[in-house]
Parts: sequence; structure tokens; C-alpha cells
Amino acid sequence: MGSVDDYIAQAIDRLNSDDIGTAIQMYREALKLDPSDPTALTGLGAALDESGELESAIDCYRKALKAAPDDVIARSGLGVVYEQQGNIDLATKEYRAALSLDRQTAFLHIAYARDRHKKRLVREKEGYESKVKELEELIDRYVSAAEAVDRDVAEDFLK
Repeated sequence: MGSVDDYIAQAIDRLNSDDIGTAIQMYREALKLDPSDPTALTGLGAALDESGELESAIDCYRKALKAAPDDVIARSGLGVVYEQQGNIDLATKEYRAALSLDRQTAFLHIAYARDRHKKRLVREKEGYESKVKELEELIDRYVSAAEAVDRDVAEDFLK
């Protein structure tokens, strides 16, 4: 069994390798050892955000802020999630709070989180495009098969 810091370090490595599922597991292991660790809560919030579990991410960020009210990463991460949900008022509120705590860190984290979110959306889009291509191929095969059947059936009736 590792320490909280060991699990967090592993989670960060996994998150940076886009192995979001394992990152979530590692953060949860850290939180089993210390349920109120703000770094683990903030990291889990980020990983859940990456996986699209926005409500769970909000919950983690709020818990992190309860444990460490001046956590600029948790505050800006919460803003990013609200922004993704289209909640401009809450996003603006959290961004202002984060910027008032540490302007440079907040700007960097917001840009980083937005970039990761955009990359996730691009990956999702590529997955959909791939699926659309597969479906178009299935449709083409179906249409070809239906046309072949129709030709064969028509030949029987023309005899």
C-alpha cells in the first residue's frame, strides 16, 4: 500500500498519459487514505472533468475548497467545469476568485484545462466520425445487397 503522495504521483502520470480511468482509480486510492486531501480531491475533480463526469467533478472541487478555500487550482477547475456546462455566471465567479488568489497560476490552469477539454472533444468527434464512416459502409453494403436481391427476384418474374 502506498502513501497519499504516491497515489497522487501515479494519478498525475496516468492523467498526463491520457489514461483517465487509472488516474481516477489512483486518486480514489489516495482519498481512501485521506478523504479530505485537497490535492487528491482537486486531481480527482480534474480527472472526472476529463472523463465527462462534470457533476462529480464539481463535487470534488467543492470538497477540495472546503478543505483548502484558497486552492487556486480547485477554484479555477470549478470555473472550467461551470464553463463547460454553459453556466457563465458561476464560471465567471470562480475565475474571478481564482485570479484574485494567484493570477498567473489561475491563467495557466484555466488555459491548460480548456486545452485538455478541447482535445477531449476533438477525440470524441473523431470517434463519432469513425462511427459515421462505419455506418456509411454498412449502408452501402446493405443497399448493394438489396439491389442484388431485387435484380435476382426481378429476373425470376421476367421469365
